[in-house]
Amino acid sequence: MRVLTSQQMREYDRHVIEQVGLPGNVLMENAGAAVARVIAQTYGALAGAPVALFCGGGNNGGDGFVVARRLALLGARPTVYFFGKEESLKADAATHLQVLRRMGLPVVVGADPQQLTLDPHTALAVDALLGTGSKGAPREPIRGAIIAMNRLRCPIYAVDIPSGIDSDTGAVPAEAVRATHTVTLACPKIGLFLFPAADYVGQLHVSDIGFCWDTLDLPYLGKLFSPKASSLAATLCGPRHPNANKGHFGHVGVIAGSQGMVGAPALVARAAQRAGAGLVTVLAPRCIQSVLAAKLDEQMTLPLADAEGALTEEALPDILRFAQKATLFCIGPGLTTHSQTVALVQHLLGVLHKPIVLDADGLNALSQNPECLRERPEEAPLILTPHPGEAARLLGTTTSEIESDRVGAVKLLASRFHAIALLKGRYTLVATPDGTLFVNTTGNPGMATGGSGDSLTGILGGILAQALAQERNKTDIGVRMDVLAEAVALAAYLHGLAGDLACRTLGEAALTAGDIIQHLPMALNKLLVEPSPCVAESF
Repeated sequence: MRVLTSQQMREYDRHVIEQVGLPGNVLMENAGAAVARVIAQTYGALAGAPVALFCGGGNNGGDGFVVARRLALLGARPTVYFFGKEESLKADAATHLQVLRRMGLPVVVGADPQQLTLDPHTALAVDALLGTGSKGAPREPIRGAIIAMNRLRCPIYAVDIPSGIDSDTGAVPAEAVRATHTVTLACPKIGLFLFPAADYVGQLHVSDIGFCWDTLDLPYLGKLFSPKASSLAATLCGPRHPNANKGHFGHVGVIAGSQGMVGAPALVARAAQRAGAGLVTVLAPRCIQSVLAAKLDEQMTLPLADAEGALTEEALPDILRFAQKATLFCIGPGLTTHSQTVALVQHLLGVLHKPIVLDADGLNALSQNPECLRERPEEAPLILTPHPGEAARLLGTTTSEIESDRVGAVKLLASRFHAIALLKGRYTLVATPDGTLFVNTTGNPGMATGGSGDSLTGILGGILAQALAQERNKTDIGVRMDVLAEAVALAAYLHGLAGDLACRTLGEAALTAGDIIQHLPMALNKLLVEPSPCVAESF
């Protein structure tokens, strides 16, 4: 499913109206019907329910007029509050307003939001004030209407986006509607997945309005990752060949850990195995190898040269020998920033010609010397997995700057380091050097706990190992970047889904990284049959 900017959505609408021949009033009718359908599905019985519809003077308001009529047909008692100028309405919206009047439905025009008297028993409200083209702080009377709506003690359904948010940047310049549900139309807009706007969205529903938008040969910003639309997900997470053996599913090498940081490599290793890797070996400092081996059952360990509890450059020959049988490496969790360890990681990034998932202290080592990638060949893909603070160090900026433009940041990471970049956070983003963007919709605040990133690194290792093994069995020319990007997006989705399943049982406060790993089998089983818990598709 494509994710668009407001300008792209306008181009899509224009193309469908002018080139395909689907009239604007039909699209408006379909939009209002879609919103009413979501209301009926989520609210329940509407017979006799008082509904307040707040409509503006643009096409968003026209959608609201249709919602009012459709809810009346379902037995509700809608009242439309119109905060626009009738003479400025475009033809499609004006037509639907006249239909409301001819039906005898109440329409209040020019009401002062400060003096607005609403039915105290209002069952729900519909926000159709501002559309995706709105920028900046809302002006009166829209500002007052937003304040009045937010004071209601009932569910609020936003049409396309909550009024007052920026659909491109996620900014909230002033007052904005705090929606209980947002029914975004045709394609989701990127601002719905960016903070602070994402706090105003509530439950997000994506509703079709009568056309297959993904078939249009028009630009788009990115895609929501959906396992149901992923051939890779079906292959990696579906039934395996009866004659398969562990060699068919890749061998993950994990370079991680230090004195006092034994848990990190153990979490990575267990997650990689649970995600489906055939073999996993942890290459760790000799001083922690015995403790690490006692924590692991199915995974192997290889002790490496260390000093002061951390890896040293003397470990390089053993790593390169092991690399001959590894499919890829996960490098970084719990390594520390000991000078010898940093030097080792920087050396490996230049000479280890295997795919690498780089996380945690591996990213910190790279940020100190990006030139270490100069000799890295294209056939050895690099996957960077920073949180916003690590991304800031890699790009030489601040965490607040990263958070203010997450899309720009993840794309810059991918292009500058010629890597697949995964920027962690609510709605994790995945980008490739050519500008491909995936938005992840799984996950919950309970996953904000120590070790959660390590479990993601392991899942990435397990999924990528299988994808790499599968692709290299098909061809001798290497693995395509689009396949790797899809595998990274799949791993992020799976990580969040396992966290969501764990949260259903354990709640957010008690959730641990180990719980995420324990719920991976359930997540794999549900991956292809269960919709995202965060985004409902209403078609």
